[in-house]
Amino acid sequence: MNPPRIPFIRPTMPAPAEWLPFLRASYQANRFTNFGPANRLLEERLTERFGMRGRTLVLASSATSGLAAMLLALGVRGRVAIPAFTFPATLRAVEMAGCTPVVCDVDQVTWEMTPATLEQALAAGRVDAVMPVRAFGLGRDHAALARRCEEAGIAMIVDAAAGFGGKLASGEWLGGQGTAEVFSFHATKVFGIGEGGAIALDEALADDVRSALNFGIGPKAIGRGLNGKLNEFAAAVGLAMLERFAELVARRREVAARYLEELEQSGVTLPACFGDPVWQCFPVLLPEHADAEDFVRRARERDIELRRYYHPALTASGAASLETSLRLAAKMVCLPVYSDMSGAEQDEVIACVEEILKRP
Repeated sequence: MNPPRIPFIRPTMPAPAEWLPFLRASYQANRFTNFGPANRLLEERLTERFGMRGRTLVLASSATSGLAAMLLALGVRGRVAIPAFTFPATLRAVEMAGCTPVVCDVDQVTWEMTPATLEQALAAGRVDAVMPVRAFGLGRDHAALARRCEEAGIAMIVDAAAGFGGKLASGEWLGGQGTAEVFSFHATKVFGIGEGGAIALDEALADDVRSALNFGIGPKAIGRGLNGKLNEFAAAVGLAMLERFAELVARRREVAARYLEELEQSGVTLPACFGDPVWQCFPVLLPEHADAEDFVRRARERDIELRRYYHPALTASGAASLETSLRLAAKMVCLPVYSDMSGAEQDEVIACVEEILKRP
């Protein structure tokens, strides 16, 4: 099958001429990984621009390695509660750290873990850490969940993979809730550099996390670790991306605002209480009569690529009811959002969605 005329993902990457100059210091130092000059400069600039509540940003080779490194740095060795409605990388990060994932349901309105759904995991036995997910990178306030974790004496590490550059409804940058928040810089993300990620955390934890990302060795050796460092070439792309990031996000917010307006009466359920995200994609929950797989197939026949997320939902033996997660996974479809999306392209996507919904 030929590539779709309107694909689901269309990365907007800096050209080589934009990022190669940021490697001069790396070549002068003959250092291309292990927290080199470009890595450190990108950490500094990201912290200056997006750091909040005194937090710093530590770079990683991916959000998955960043999540695992946080568990390792904190010495978590047991059960980690995660939502059933998430991308498999959340579960893989827990396994990478040698921990046991405990799957719990999500809220039907926010599509995310809440204090109420976390109680499923807490009631089933000891929980050593909690890893909620910012579904689709949306900017919902996790303060109540953070308080519940504090009451239970449990670290809360937020998988905010698609959320970098987004804000809570209060206007605060994402990255300041829980023990840490972890972002992805994968090419599919808005701040896409190919592969990479960043961990927003208190400065007091930074050395431990860097050690965890460097096989467990470093200024503060912690004994457990993985190879999760970001190389200098990816960091250079990140420095170039930072210079155009605001413009890319502004266009994506325009696209999302139009989807919200045009699809309000279409019959789909739109995101609610979402803060001010950067919109990697635009999720819609199909009505009960619609079949998500057929919906995606019929759009593809029109040369438009839609995708199902997070499908299938994670399941685990002995888990409490996962009814909401299973229903969301069965009915959720995501529409494309590009940093350079034209009005004509969005016209086609909207018309396609409305037409399929109207036809039995």
